[in-house]
Amino acid sequence: MKIDIETLRSSNEFLNILLDNIESAVFIADEHLTIYQFNDSFLSLFSRKSSSIVDITFGPASGCINSIRKNKPCGETSACANCILKRSLLDTLVDETPNGKKYLERIFYIDGIPQKKYLEFTSRQIKFHGRKMILVFVYDITQIEQSKIQLKEKQSQIDLDLEKAGEIQNSLLPKHLPDLPEIKVAWAFEPCLNIGGDIFHLYKENNDWVSMYMLDVCGHGVAAALIAVTAKQYLDHLYMKGFSRNRPHQPAEVLNALEIEFPFERFDCYFTIAYIQLNIKTGKILYGCAGHVPPLILMNQGTVKELDQHGPIIGLGLESPLKQYEAQLNRGDKIILYTDGLIDYYGEKGALENKNNFYSVLTQSKNKSSQKLVKKVMDGLKKLRGLSAPDDDISILSVEYRGK
Repeated sequence: MKIDIETLRSSNEFLNILLDNIESAVFIADEHLTIYQFNDSFLSLFSRKSSSIVDITFGPASGCINSIRKNKPCGETSACANCILKRSLLDTLVDETPNGKKYLERIFYIDGIPQKKYLEFTSRQIKFHGRKMILVFVYDITQIEQSKIQLKEKQSQIDLDLEKAGEIQNSLLPKHLPDLPEIKVAWAFEPCLNIGGDIFHLYKENNDWVSMYMLDVCGHGVAAALIAVTAKQYLDHLYMKGFSRNRPHQPAEVLNALEIEFPFERFDCYFTIAYIQLNIKTGKILYGCAGHVPPLILMNQGTVKELDQHGPIIGLGLESPLKQYEAQLNRGDKIILYTDGLIDYYGEKGALENKNNFYSVLTQSKNKSSQKLVKKVMDGLKKLRGLSAPDDDISILSVEYRGK
């Protein structure tokens, strides 16, 4: 709809009051972008005096870097051909239709100092002094855009920090496993973010025993990862203490020590853990489970056995002391430790048959090495999950007992 400015100018005072009380910068220009009318917000935006912009084009009036450096009006600099403002405003004259918001990022000389401004502008054709002209509204979004840039820079720094933290966490996973002929070990870890709340490890206690655990902190991200790393450091301390006295800490001792060291009131967090000791000479197992998904024994004939004796989650203080239990491995059996994130995605998330799907893949892998078993499990999980990223950490540790 065209606006008849001549009618409005019958009350010049009304027009000036209207323009001056609009917070947006407003100006009226012809096809050469020569300015004929403007409001105080326009002067304020570009820090100009009224007398300095009368009958000159937008470039010199606003302090556009291209116009000032070349000392030329709009349309006569080498940059004008690609100027989105000039193109858009001329399109308004030709098409006779209002132009929606356009974005302009440019350097303007404000009080003689070059400053980057981020602007949005809209325009429409009007009749002014009997001529077709362009009414332009300019919105200063510089502060908003600068805030976005700062947030983006901060997010980039956070992402970099998380990436480095993920590298540190990965370095704590069992890269150098004990070279023992009685066992073969493989594992996989996929955090839902760069870092996660899962942690696991395997220790050689002495010539007869190895220990292993799988730990899952409630939650994700930095807080969960810090608790996981702190718990691992504490478990390393217990291992070294037992190693130095040549008497490894048994699972019940470990779980009860964790319960004392990691109360909910101190960390505002809790975690689950399955801790196993294996006698590599006899196949005897001692295990303790605190709220964790049950450790599994994949028997060499393909049966999956759950080690389902367990106590409550670490940190809740619901039961003391926590207990340990016994089981027996035969040659070719495998211990499977994992976290519930793996079960969640072994099919449709939250489906009841997911556990059975997982057990089925284990049974199919009864004659495979631990390394091939873990690969088959992870490949199957990714196939079922598709392209969707996990929203929980996924971990699995397989230890094959080869006997003496």
